[in-house]
Amino acid sequence: MPKNFKKWKEFIKEFINFLINEFTQEEIKTWYFEIWNEPDLGIFFNGKQKDYFKLYKETVEAIKEVCPSLRVGGPSTSACRWLPDFINYCNENNVPCDFVTTHHYTGDGFGNMLTVKNALKMFPITKNSAKNGTSISDTLKECFFYPEILKKWEKGAFNKMDQKALDEAGDIPLFITEWNSMAVFGSPVHDEKYSSAFALKTSLDVNQKLSGISFWCASDIFEEILYLQGPFIGSYGIVTQDNIAKPNFWAFKILNMLYDLRLESEITNEEVEYAVFKKDDHHLQVVVYNQDLIYEKDEIYDFEVCLPSKIKKAFEYRIDDNHCNPKKEWQKLGSPKNLTKKQISDIKEKTALKAEKTIFIDNKISSSIRTNDIVLYEIEI
Repeated sequence: MPKNFKKWKEFIKEFINFLINEFTQEEIKTWYFEIWNEPDLGIFFNGKQKDYFKLYKETVEAIKEVCPSLRVGGPSTSACRWLPDFINYCNENNVPCDFVTTHHYTGDGFGNMLTVKNALKMFPITKNSAKNGTSISDTLKECFFYPEILKKWEKGAFNKMDQKALDEAGDIPLFITEWNSMAVFGSPVHDEKYSSAFALKTSLDVNQKLSGISFWCASDIFEEILYLQGPFIGSYGIVTQDNIAKPNFWAFKILNMLYDLRLESEITNEEVEYAVFKKDDHHLQVVVYNQDLIYEKDEIYDFEVCLPSKIKKAFEYRIDDNHCNPKKEWQKLGSPKNLTKKQISDIKEKTALKAEKTIFIDNKISSSIRTNDIVLYEIEI
């Protein structure tokens, strides 16, 4: 907490004035000022809930004093916590709250799993890692990556969390300002197709009443508690530190490629899901995917895409073990700590999302995917 709120508020006002001078008031009126980050976790905020509410109030007063029309909000908590308490506080104390924000991750390592038992386990792990020269990312993986925790989550769990948060927010705009498949440094899922299938399904299923969602985060060039170095370190970004696109990058690319009109479609197999998009009467897209939270699972699923008209042309884009999988190419090179420019270029070329011709008979495409695979079909009929 600030030791002197008078000085704190002067600092905030000076910062807002700097933004106005640098970007203009009209520009920053389009921004959303979120106060703090995950104050419900001791690792980010050394105080109780009431302390955060005090910090929020003082900060908002300073911002609004400079420019009353700037949008402010919070509480930016983990796991959708504190929303009713925060909104009640703002209402009862006449504190502005223009929007509400929160975060959610599956297997939230730092928020839910840091127990005494786990902490005791970490001491010998870190001691042996130091002795053996184990990398920090591999050490963090051993300390915090528990695939068995992921099994406890239901598929589509974010939908339930979002709906509950929306109910709590009421008429106030709600933003999920962080989400990802896991909140653990050194988690291999961030570099693999597991995360891409999770990102795609979460985005396709998103509750349209949300004002916005923000995947965390853009790049592995990222520092919060410590900075991990290396090509595939299990960090949160959709590109590596060498700007190599990871599978989740390509999942968002597929989402960006989709036609505007989404059609109603029935799921004919509980394990395989479909989403259908239409450009016009002759051009369709079908996304087929299997998203599963069990990390070790690797099964094959056969499926058919049947259309009402004969197919003239069809192409497919895949994200699987052999497509859009840069980590595999890196491992083929011996998992070097540093990649040369040539190696980076080669990996990018080999693992870019590419259109391939699809085999079809009349109006039917028959194929298969494995657990957490994605395939996009572009079809002309």
